[in-house]
Amino acid sequence: MKILAALDQTTSGQTVLEKAVDMARQQDAQLSILLVAENFSDIGDVFDPGEVNQKLITSAREAGEKYRKAAEALGVSVKVMVESGVSPADVIVKAAETAKADLIVLGRRTKKGLDRFLIGSVASKVVAHAPCSVLVVR
Repeated sequence: MKILAALDQTTSGQTVLEKAVDMARQQDAQLSILLVAENFSDIGDVFDPGEVNQKLITSAREAGEKYRKAAEALGVSVKVMVESGVSPADVIVKAAETAKADLIVLGRRTKKGLDRFLIGSVASKVVAHAPCSVLVVR
C-alpha cells in the first residue's frame, strides 16, 4: 500500500502526519509526504514573483525536513516531495496519480462566512478528483 500525506505548514499538518504515520505502521505501507508551495504569479509590482515563489519552495522544503524527522522519530521512514503550482488540489491529485497512491491523507481548513460557499476547499477538490481513496483529518 502507498500512502500520500499532503501536509501544509499549519498546526494541523502535525496532526495529519501523525495519522498518516499511524496508518502506514498499521498497513506496513510506504509513506510519502507532499508539501505544495503555491505559486503566486500576480502579486503586484512591489514583489518579484520569482523571488517570492523561491522563498515559498525553500520554506516548504524546510517544513518537509521537519516532518521527515518527526515521522522517523515515530518509526516510519518517508519520502518527502515538494511541488509548486497554482492550485494545491491539482498538485496533490497529480502527485497521487504519479506515485500510484492507494490513499491520500490530508487536513481541512475551516472556512467561515461566504468563503465556504464561494470558494471550494482544497480537501473537497481533492476528494472530487483523486484517483484513490482520501482520508480528511479534522
